[in-house]
Amino acid sequence: MFMKTKLIIATLCSSLMFNLVASEITPLLSSDSPYRNLREGNSHLITSHKEDDVVRLYKDTPALESLRKIINDKTINRCATKVVSAIQKELSLSSEDETELAILGLRLDDSIDDIAAGILIKAADSNFLSHPIAKNDLTAEEETKALDIYKTKIADLQNKTLCSEDTYRALVGKLNEGSYKFIKNLKHLNKLALDKKIIKENDFKTLERMRAKKVHEWPITLSSYRSTLDTVAKNFPTRKKESAKLVTEAGRFKNKTSLRQGLYEKFNATQIILLANVVKSLKKRLEAKDIMIHINYVDQESEIISLSPMEKFRFILKLLRKELALINNSTIINGRQATFLDIITAAYEVGYISADEIDQFAALEEIWNPKKTTKEKVMVWVKLFGGVASVLLPPPFGFLSVMAIMLIDQQVSEAPVNPDSDFNLM
Repeated sequence: MFMKTKLIIATLCSSLMFNLVASEITPLLSSDSPYRNLREGNSHLITSHKEDDVVRLYKDTPALESLRKIINDKTINRCATKVVSAIQKELSLSSEDETELAILGLRLDDSIDDIAAGILIKAADSNFLSHPIAKNDLTAEEETKALDIYKTKIADLQNKTLCSEDTYRALVGKLNEGSYKFIKNLKHLNKLALDKKIIKENDFKTLERMRAKKVHEWPITLSSYRSTLDTVAKNFPTRKKESAKLVTEAGRFKNKTSLRQGLYEKFNATQIILLANVVKSLKKRLEAKDIMIHINYVDQESEIISLSPMEKFRFILKLLRKELALINNSTIINGRQATFLDIITAAYEVGYISADEIDQFAALEEIWNPKKTTKEKVMVWVKLFGGVASVLLPPPFGFLSVMAIMLIDQQVSEAPVNPDSDFNLM
């Protein structure tokens, strides 16, 4: 235990030495693929039993060149179904398994990342039409109302330049606004629209494919992911290629997806940048020379109180909690709750936090150990602070300390924001 504590102290101390001033970083390699893997390491989608086949078929092969051309094609690469269809046609693939291997070939090549690969694999799902008889509990009046919605979307459904999953989701969104019952009766409504000659046979088949694949339930589409990636890349063009397992590995936390994928599923580009700026402000404050409280008296000379290093640390930590609480209580993120790990992931995504800093954070096993109670984790951290102070090292107000304490704080309770504490600095 003593050796482990020394190791953690060394890790903590090294994190205290980071320089906030932006250093020269290597620009990203140029690539025509908008989904090029820039923030993830090895793919969790390429399992050991698939890897040999993926390497044999697509590592430095002519087939890979064909795949690269498809994912780089600006006329189709915002639409998962179009990309999948192009892959199947170009490589003469007939099965879902063959198509998945081709998609993983792009991932092995780093032409796409796991988020894009996952979306394409969903789009390649061959599940299609089930039994033709559909359940219906709609009244005639409700059916008429639903069909009127179909009529407003027919032009988009028949426009082959648009992406079928996007037009389908737009239709379902309008139907959902009309009545929650419409979604439960989608199969019946699609067939009814065909029978009433509102849509054509090809449109019906497209809608049924989308329904069978549950495209309306996808947390993210290729087009929405692309839009977010483009905005982040435009605002942060000098990010270097790196990988931090803590935020990119799937299944590390309660959800099966990675922290990075969860971030893109929950938030748009503006929201991600907003969350990242919380960490940017945190790092600036930690490097501030002084934090002072001004007391302005009436008809007397003002008093200035300079905070001690530990007081400064506590103030900054409280300010961080307040900012996160204010964001979660506002309409800025549309009712979604941002966690502390969300702001860390957002900051990593835009380049405010390096993979090295994330890895140092992940190395603090006492904080992540599921066998320890929250109380035990807090006591370990308190003892660690005492150990740092006892050897005359700088007081523990560094970035890694704040991250660890905020993680403990989040583990204490996952309850809603406490207005009596989180919204107040003192």
